[in-house]
Amino acid sequence: MQEILLPKMGNSVEEAEIVKWFKQEGDAVELGDPLFSIQTDKAEVECESTASGILRKILVPEGVEVPVLTVVALVGGADEALPDLACYGKGGAVSAAPLSEPAAVAPAAPAPAATTSVSPTAPAGGASVSPRARKAAAERGIDPATLAGSGVGGRVMETDVLAAGGAPAGSAKMTPTARRMIENAGIPSSVIQGTGIGGKVTKDDVSRALAAPPAAASAAPAPDGVGPRRVPLTPMRRIIAERMSASKYSAPHYYVTVEVDMQAAKEFRGRLKAFKASYNDLVLFATARALREFPNVNARWAGDAIEEGGDVNLGMAVALPAGLMVPVIRQAQLLSLEGLCAASKALAEKAQSGKLLPDDYQGNTFTVSNLGAFGVDHFTAIINQPDSAILAIGQMKDRVVVIDGGMHIRPIMKLTLSSDHRVIDGAMAAKFMGRLREILEEAAF
Repeated sequence: MQEILLPKMGNSVEEAEIVKWFKQEGDAVELGDPLFSIQTDKAEVECESTASGILRKILVPEGVEVPVLTVVALVGGADEALPDLACYGKGGAVSAAPLSEPAAVAPAAPAPAATTSVSPTAPAGGASVSPRARKAAAERGIDPATLAGSGVGGRVMETDVLAAGGAPAGSAKMTPTARRMIENAGIPSSVIQGTGIGGKVTKDDVSRALAAPPAAASAAPAPDGVGPRRVPLTPMRRIIAERMSASKYSAPHYYVTVEVDMQAAKEFRGRLKAFKASYNDLVLFATARALREFPNVNARWAGDAIEEGGDVNLGMAVALPAGLMVPVIRQAQLLSLEGLCAASKALAEKAQSGKLLPDDYQGNTFTVSNLGAFGVDHFTAIINQPDSAILAIGQMKDRVVVIDGGMHIRPIMKLTLSSDHRVIDGAMAAKFMGRLREILEEAAF
């Protein structure tokens, strides 16, 4: 029997919530098949199976958050006997044991294990209690030190607290995702029947309740118009809202716009034979060059100092059906145009297919957002913190311009830099945009 672990998704991700299982118990799975998706603090990510066989047991249901490297499922032969599931913890909230040492788990007697998990030698400040578990315990008046933790190293998880009972007045046991959906929809939790472990309300229960027509709806005639509809926030949309609001309110934004004659860049692109480069790629490459010359634009506000990024790690905004992702082209200043084109294409494809890992969208020092493909001439973007600036790209459009007293038709593109005035002064932003325009108009690629 092979254990499927919740993968480690970068150094900053310690816990994740399973959003959806793509396979059900009894289904055949192959190594590399998409098996389940998880929600980290920034994105929803598909996880592949690390084994081939039959999905014999799902240990962690949808809507439950567990630490990384937790055993979430078992894959084995169709007739292979399942191991004692008690060794994986309560309700399948499991902690991983090294696969090379299975005997270390099986023989452990329940009593000593429980004694270890509630030992008074737990680190001061409750380091062995997850933040969600601590909050749930406080709401219920439960001392988490009295609970047997089912997480890694005996860590007390939210599921352990919920299993102990004592739900706060007026609230039902439910998954975090279900709780957010209920809050956003503004409906009482008491009207929803939970189908999860121990009657817990899951996101599917909430979805069914929201989809069901009101009890009196069948007796009333259908209205001529369509009333307002509440759309529950997805985790990604909630995160976007929180971070964009924080950026707009904390960073004093101002905007500098330039018009760029893209005639030379257009001719350069037409001469390329070895590889294809989009106009967005050309702007990305020119931006990386300009940032190398203006390290004080490739910087961030650190409270008591301004930190210059060193490497140019370009964030590239990608629109997805569920929201916006910003994968990062690392060390863009070291890439050739061909290398940058390949990197941007690979990241865009990973974003569209939901295969981005946390390391793919962290560490940005500057961000570029392009709405030209949607027919937008000009816009201002909100800074993607911790950056101190973001470049907004409009569409390239033929316009009449005056050159040396004569009227000409040229492909013009408007670029707008949103800057954090705590870090970048107006004159510096103007010089940076002037240099960026110069690189593009000279096709200095």
